[in-house]
Amino acid sequence: MARRAAFTEADLRRAMKAARAIDARSIVEVTAEGTIRILPESVRTSTSEVDRWFEENDEG
Repeated sequence: MARRAAFTEADLRRAMKAARAIDARSIVEVTAEGTIRILPESVRTSTSEVDRWFEENDEG
């Protein structure tokens, strides 16, 4: 069984701060394997049923 990463609050705050410095609307992707990726708003690595519902029902 794969080992799950444990991020501290400080780790996540640093990632968010770095992401916002790059682009205020960037997306921070955190995986259980220990990867933190900063993506531009337009890039999405996966789309769940919930994401699709929000996109279809977006009134803005």
